[in-house]
Amino acid sequence: MRVALFYSPRLLIERLAEISLQRRRLRRLRGSVGAGLRGAHLDSLELLELAHLVVPRIIYDIGSNVGTWTLLAKSLYSTAEIHGFEPLGWHCKEYLRATFALEGVVLHQVALGSMHGQFDMQVPNQSDSSSLLPLARASEEVFNLRFDKSIPVTVERLDEYVEKKHLPLPDLIKLDVQGFECEVLNGGMLALQHAKAIITEVSFKEFYKGQCRFDQLVTLLAQSGFFLYAFGMRTAVGRPLDQCDVLFLKSAVGS
Repeated sequence: MRVALFYSPRLLIERLAEISLQRRRLRRLRGSVGAGLRGAHLDSLELLELAHLVVPRIIYDIGSNVGTWTLLAKSLYSTAEIHGFEPLGWHCKEYLRATFALEGVVLHQVALGSMHGQFDMQVPNQSDSSSLLPLARASEEVFNLRFDKSIPVTVERLDEYVEKKHLPLPDLIKLDVQGFECEVLNGGMLALQHAKAIITEVSFKEFYKGQCRFDQLVTLLAQSGFFLYAFGMRTAVGRPLDQCDVLFLKSAVGS
């Protein structure tokens, strides 16, 4: 523990609260497939716990990266069927390596949006922040992201892909698509109508040029009967917001 903490009661209390939260999370995951997860990989835990209200049997992990969120979801809902959607090949290899022993997990190597076609994925120096949108200035200022390369990927409309692959419709949709949330949902309105809960990363600054803003996402989801139910535990309080995780529930569920 840093010596400076003992000269700042506020910092010490905040640090102790953070340690307490981490320990509670680890106790919750003890003995589960997500027991090895740490840090930011646990940030959706409390929102996933609240999602028990919808009894999620089918879960879509859109923007599944290397599978850490799928492991977290499987830790709480071991019998759920999870479909991961991830376009980048090296992420898919890591996803399959992380989830190979789990039943009811299917990976789809595809990006999702409102239009079908081949598009360039913009890959920065931290590839988990890859997006179909170009980086804006705030990405470098806040997260030290810099453009690295472009990778051509196949983009599908979710509803068309679900029909083509005969996938079950979701009860819970998780979105981590770096500013492309509205595009994904506009291509998946049937899936959205069936879903009862959405867990998504939201941005309060423009980290990607032309990205979906928080107010736009709230409006879009409200039109489909969703309302904001809870913010993630690490949401900033008393200072400007950058990004956070949010849980939306369908109105009939949360009433």
